[in-house]
Parts: sequence; structure tokens; C-alpha cells
Amino acid sequence: MSAENDSGDNNQHEEKPFLKVIVHSFFIIPFLIAVFCVLLFAGIYLLTSEKRSVYDYLEDIKIGGLNKRWQGAFELSKILANPKHVPKEERFINEMVSAFEQAQHDDPRVRQYLALAMGRTQDERFTQPLVKCLKEEKENNLTAIVYALGMLKQKETADGLYPLLGHPNARIRSVAVVALGNIANPESIPLIKNALGDLEENVQWGAAISLAHMGNNSGKEIIAQLLSRQYLSQFVEVDANEQNHLILTAIEAARLLKEETMLAQLQELSANDQNMKIRSAALNVLENQ
Repeated sequence: MSAENDSGDNNQHEEKPFLKVIVHSFFIIPFLIAVFCVLLFAGIYLLTSEKRSVYDYLEDIKIGGLNKRWQGAFELSKILANPKHVPKEERFINEMVSAFEQAQHDDPRVRQYLALAMGRTQDERFTQPLVKCLKEEKENNLTAIVYALGMLKQKETADGLYPLLGHPNARIRSVAVVALGNIANPESIPLIKNALGDLEENVQWGAAISLAHMGNNSGKEIIAQLLSRQYLSQFVEVDANEQNHLILTAIEAARLLKEETMLAQLQELSANDQNMKIRSAALNVLENQ
């Protein structure tokens, strides 16, 4: 019996090391190799990758291929949205303006993204190059340039935008009225008031919100409509995200106007709206009235 037991024990001892070898060979070693490869590639990437500068993207815009030019302008417009990444030297201004002017006959996206990049810097030195091209600019570039001027907020640029309030393209009228609200030149108020009667609802909405930002309540009835999902649901082209954006914008306008007539709507939104951001924004206005 003891001999049989010894034999059985020996077999068990032999099986255990054999299983360990199998596990080690087929699972642990491949896993370690995979980890090593990941670390190796990550190290190589960190060593060889370089952070691209604003001037690198400007170089792409000037001498790159078609796709590289507009993609460079797009990346530039994203980077310059962060004030920390906006160069202050004159070289940057000159190269941006040069790239913008050279892109006049390029793929429209290049000029559009460059205009947005210029606006996002909030550097007033870009004002004149943008204003200069307003009268002769292609229609598909005009919205970006007007939007950029709105971001720069230079009061003297309002005069150049007034003619666009009568533009046949409703989108351009809409962007112009919003830009005028951002620029906030008091002389613009009568013309923005006229836009409250525009045939296009988007223009009316932009005019009402712009006036509210300028402390004028002439568009309060339109702001009240924008606080209603039932009203916005009439417009099939306005999806759920756009509805949320419009309501949040109207809540901010209501905060600025401090109209008691809107309190009931704000209370309804704060208690029952489906979007938590909207409920929170409405409640915040009510608590600070």
C-alpha cells in the first residue's frame, strides 16, 4: 500500500510542475511580452513625437496640400481658443494676416477657419484685416468673418455690419445681429430692434437675445417664447440639442432682463424640465433674483 501511495504522490508532484510550466509558457510569458511591447512603443512615441506649434500649422496652411491647408487652419482655430496658446509677438499677427489674405482664392474652409482663429484670439490687431474684406467676401466665408468680428468686440466695427442686416441670406442676417449684440455698440440698438420683425425666426431670436445682452427689453416677448419647449417644438429643424441651447440662452437673457413676467416660466423649467442643466440654470436665476 505504501509503495502505491508513494507512486501516487510522485505522480501528483509531477503533474503540478507540469501545469505550472503550461500556465507560465502560454499565459504569463505572452502577457509579459505584450506589456513590454506596449511600454516600448509608448516610450518610442514619447521620444519621437513633438508638440506642434502655432507656426507649424501656419506653415501647413501656406505650403501644405489641399487637405493639409484646411486641416491646419482648423487645428489652429481650436488651439487659439485657449488664451494660453495665443502668441503675443508681432510675427504671429503678420503671419496670420498673410495666411488669411493668401487664402482668398483657396478652399473656402481655409479662410473660414483662419477667420475664426483670428476672432478667438480676441486680439484687436485682427480687426482691420477682417473688416477690410466684408464688402467683397464670398458669401460662404462671410458668416465666419462676421462671427469673428463679434468675438473681437470692437465697437467701431458695427458700422460695417449694418448693411448685412438686410442681406438676402437669412443665416448672414442672423450671424450679423448676434455679432452686433456681442460688440454692444449702443448706436446699434435701433437697427437690432428692427430685426425683431425679420421674416426669419432665427434672426428674431438673435435680435431679442442681443438686445437683452445690451440691457434692452424690447425683445422680451420673444425671449419668453424661447423659454417654452412647446413653442420650439413647432420648428422641426430645431433638434433636441438646439432646443436645449436656445432655452439656456433664453434663461441667461431672462437673468439679464430681470422681468417678473418670466418668473413663472423659470419656475416651471426649474421644477420639471427634462434637462438637468436647464433646471439648474433656471433655479440659479430664481435664487439670485
